[in-house]
Amino acid sequence: MGESGDFGVRVSTLHAAATTLRDNAGALQQHSRAVGEHAFGVGHDAAGRNYAVQGNAVHQGFERAAACLHAWSTAATATADVFDRAAAEYVRIDQARAAELSGVGR
Repeated sequence: MGESGDFGVRVSTLHAAATTLRDNAGALQQHSRAVGEHAFGVGHDAAGRNYAVQGNAVHQGFERAAACLHAWSTAATATADVFDRAAAEYVRIDQARAAELSGVGR
């Protein structure tokens, strides 16, 4: 927001927040892939080979966790897009109002 006593939006802060969200979304996506590619319980791992049902359940848990991370990444990217669009709209509106006001009284 603005300085003390000001009412407004700092467009640069919105863009910075969008950038941070996109960076975080990228990290979440990488972790989603890493978790989703974990082969535990599907015959590629000695751990759990005598406990196939339990090993499969652990593997399904990894798949669900990967799906959640992917959804979180998608949501963060969508939020970043909204922040960038909002910043652009604030700039557009400010410029339009400034142009209107500069013509007043002439």
